[in-house]
Amino acid sequence: MAQCYVGDILCLHVLPLLRQDTVFQQDNTLPHMACVSMDWLHHVEILPWPARSPDLSPIEHVWDQLGCQLRASANLQDLEGQLQQLLADDTLII
Repeated sequence: MAQCYVGDILCLHVLPLLRQDTVFQQDNTLPHMACVSMDWLHHVEILPWPARSPDLSPIEHVWDQLGCQLRASANLQDLEGQLQQLLADDTLII
């Protein structure tokens, strides 16, 4: 599972977004903390995940913002259009 995380997530999706000054955060699930994952991330500054503190997790604030903006959708077509617009909007880049 950890090898899939490295190959399918880190290499394909995270690597293209990493810059020299990037600070990366991931939770403490087994694939994220496995040796193969940590070895791959050895050159990246990692922000420790707060223990038992989901309210301190930055991604929770993103999900909340997305939820608030998407709740007003009247139907599935509106929801899809709003989601595509939000994903294209630079303000979601953290």
